[in-house]
Amino acid sequence: MQVNSYPRPGGRLSLVATGGGGSLPPGRPGGPRSGGRPRVEASQGSQHADQVRARVAAVTDACWQCRSKVRAIVGVLVDPARTPDGSGFIPFDEVAGVLAETLDARALAARRIGEIRHRSSPGVAGGYIANGCVECDALLGRFALEDLLAEHLHNGGTYGQLDMGIAVDLPLVQAGRLRALG
Repeated sequence: MQVNSYPRPGGRLSLVATGGGGSLPPGRPGGPRSGGRPRVEASQGSQHADQVRARVAAVTDACWQCRSKVRAIVGVLVDPARTPDGSGFIPFDEVAGVLAETLDARALAARRIGEIRHRSSPGVAGGYIANGCVECDALLGRFALEDLLAEHLHNGGTYGQLDMGIAVDLPLVQAGRLRALG
């Protein structure tokens, strides 16, 4: 993989991958994705020393209400050295608030991911931030998504295969959350 450096405001440099393939293993963030498509990291944004670059991880399913094919975010992928278990995976619940505030709805919809927002749930008093169906906006519940993630991993899948190609900068510490990133 060829890597170029681009100047950023404040004199810092950002690394941007411009080639295909990569040298990291398929299960690692930054490694090859299924289908052999090259990874392009558009990273001239506002990443600072108090932030970490993450990539959105999602599973594919059918909406329980309208039966449309949907994808739902189950977490983010970061540098494996930033997680206690070395997996590089941070679950959705740990980053849901930041993702709801940060992610562009159009970029999500282009990948069949519905809006991330606070939703009412009959099983959780007061509701919670959750995925919605891209077609009918039905709640895609966290337990069903956690089951899909567990099944994917149990069947030999990797976290890296869930990379949706959406990058986001996350704060290292968010009110006691994201402890793995600190």
